[in-house]
This record gives sequence, structure tokens and C-alpha cells, in this order.
Amino acid sequence: MSSLLSYITIFVITASLIFIGFFGEIFFRRTGFSEYIFLIMIGILLGPVLNVFKLSLILPILPYVSQLTLAMIMLELGMSFKFEDLISQGRSAGLRTIIYVGFSILLVFVIFKYLFGWSSYSSFFLATVVGGETTTAIVPYLAKSLKNDEFFANVTLEASLNSVLLIVLFTFGLNSYLQHVPFNVSGLEGIISSVIAQISIGIVIGFVAAIVWIDFTRMFWAEEYFYIATIGYTLAIYAFVSLINGSAILSVLTFGAVLMNNKTFLKVLGGKTDEQIIDMQVNYIKTFQKEITFFLRTYFFFFIGLVFFIDKLLDLLTYLYLEALLGILLLSRFIAVMISINNAELRPAYYVMLSQGLTPAVLASLALYYSLPMSHYIMTLTSLIILLTNIITTTSWAKLSAKYLTYTSQQS
Repeated sequence: MSSLLSYITIFVITASLIFIGFFGEIFFRRTGFSEYIFLIMIGILLGPVLNVFKLSLILPILPYVSQLTLAMIMLELGMSFKFEDLISQGRSAGLRTIIYVGFSILLVFVIFKYLFGWSSYSSFFLATVVGGETTTAIVPYLAKSLKNDEFFANVTLEASLNSVLLIVLFTFGLNSYLQHVPFNVSGLEGIISSVIAQISIGIVIGFVAAIVWIDFTRMFWAEEYFYIATIGYTLAIYAFVSLINGSAILSVLTFGAVLMNNKTFLKVLGGKTDEQIIDMQVNYIKTFQKEITFFLRTYFFFFIGLVFFIDKLLDLLTYLYLEALLGILLLSRFIAVMISINNAELRPAYYVMLSQGLTPAVLASLALYYSLPMSHYIMTLTSLIILLTNIITTTSWAKLSAKYLTYTSQQS
């Protein structure tokens, strides 16, 4: 009876999460209030509060869910890159990303290491988890309401770039930690050389794999289950590049970007193009990619709630850390927007786009699984930062009146 109850319980919870994610998405599109908050709260209720799911049961499967989610994130991010947007908005979005991510990572690292006494690695991991991400699940949708194509393309590109940057930095830091590389000048030199080699391997293999798959799709794009074959191919790339010590995340990102912009690459490489077939295959893949990302995102935020450490809420240091992180993010965002955006009327709209989401959640879960230093605090602080930045973005955006948004849209 217990085993029957266990799978019935899992089925009921899974069904509930899917419906919560579905209707939460509708609620978000009507109100701007993210379903992330509901999913995390349900996880906290069923995990540390009611103890329906024990931490000892969740931790063993967490890395598999995390790595799968990470692979799908990178594929979706890659397929969100449009070369025309990169050319038109790349300078502004790229500059803001570098300043926002770079400045927030630097401040978090310095303050937590020298003021709060964290170790170099623990400070670095916290910094690269929460250091300046803007979630692609929320920012682009809110940006659409401004009805300004340039603004939408700019913040969407920034959301993709900062997620990629944080994932790359955290992954290389994790590899260095697991290999016991000292966090000093000589150690950093070794990390940098390793980073360059891994980046090169990942990008080259991802590019070649994409060209091969484009040719494959010309022949089989109309076949049933083609998207599943694409997912299998993506996971094979991820596993192979990881096996040869390359950057698996960059290989999948490159694969997705080349696949998305395949007409451009085929023209450059002199290959035959069929506009209709290419458009159909990309739209087909993107449609199903959104579905699987939705499922993984829904389940993953539930997982984040399950591994929440309630005892940290009774620790006054948690609130001191949280206040410092929020202050750093707000300050870094302000500086990045002031430097990268010339249109003073649009700066408030850019400034409030700081809600965090799936990327820091995945990275924090990896920190927890690998028992990185201060991982319990990193997990707790990340969950709270996700909740608070989403509330800040939603409430701030709501305060920007329709009249003001219309005015700034016309001015731009």
C-alpha cells in the first residue's frame, strides 16, 4: 500500500505542479507576478515544513535534474540569439551585461570575503550564482508591454548574455575547485589557460555539430519525433564535450545559435538553402523546446523549495547577507544602466529589469550537491534573491503608468 501511495502521491504532485505552472504562466501574463514564487513556496511546504520529500531523497537526483535543465537552458538561450539583434543591440546590451555582472560579482566577492570572512571560493561561488542575472522567462514578456522593439530586443539579448556569462564563470570555478586548484595568482593563471582551451573546444564542436545537424534536418525535418532526435543529439554533444574536458555548455549554446541562424551560416559557407524548409524546422524545434523548458522550469523551482533551509531564516546573518546582496545588485544595475543607456526617459524601464530566475537556481543546486563551502547559505540566499528581485521588478514595473510607457516608447 505504501508503494502505491508513493507513486500516487508523486503523480498528484506532478499533475498539480503542471497545472500550477500552466495557470501561473497565465496569471503572470495578466498581472506580471511570476509563478516562480508559488512553485518555491509549494516546495518549501512539502519539503522542509511537512517533510513529505526528505532532503536525503532529493540530493541524489538533484545533479541529474540540474545538468539536464542546464543543457536545455543553454539550447534555449542559443536559439534565442538573433544575429540582427546582436548587431543592432549588441553594443548596448553587451556593455550593460559586462558592467552589471562584472561589478556585482566583484562587489559580492570583496564584501563577503573581506567583510563577512567567507573563503575565496565560497565568495566566488555566491558571486557567480547571483551576480547580475536577469531571467529570460520574465524580462522579455514585461518588455513587450512597452511596445518598443528596440527596448525588447535589447533587454532580451542582455538576459541571454548574462545567463551565459554566469554559467560559464561558475562552471569553470567549480571545475577548478574540484581539481583543488589554489585560488591565487598561479592558480588563476592555470584556470585562465584551462578556460581558453575549454571554450575553444566547446565552440568548435558545437559549430561543427550544428552544421552536421542542419544537413540532417534537410532530409528528416518532416519525420515524426524529429524534435526528440534533436534533444538526443543535444545531450550527446553535451556528454561528449564533457568527456573530453571541453565546455559542454558553450558547445550546446553554439549548437543552438547556429541552428537558429542557419540560413546565415549556410550562405556564408556556400551551402544550399531552402527558406521554407529551414523556417519550418527551426519553428518546429523552438515550439517543442519551449514546452520541455516549461516542464523543467516548473519542476526545478519546486525542487528549489524542497531543498530550502528554513533554519537559516532564524539566523540574523542571513538577513545581513541578503541586504548586502540586494544593495549590490541595485547599485550595480544603476551604474550599468547609466553608462549603457543614453535615453534618460527609458532608463527607469531598464533599471527595474533585474528579476532573477532559473540560472541562479540551477547553479545554487549544483553548489549544494557538490557540498561547496557555504552551500547552505548560497542555496537559501539564492532562493530569497529570486523571490525578492521578482517582487521588485513586478511592483516597480506596475508603477510605470501606461501613459509614461507610451511616452517613452514614442520618444525612443
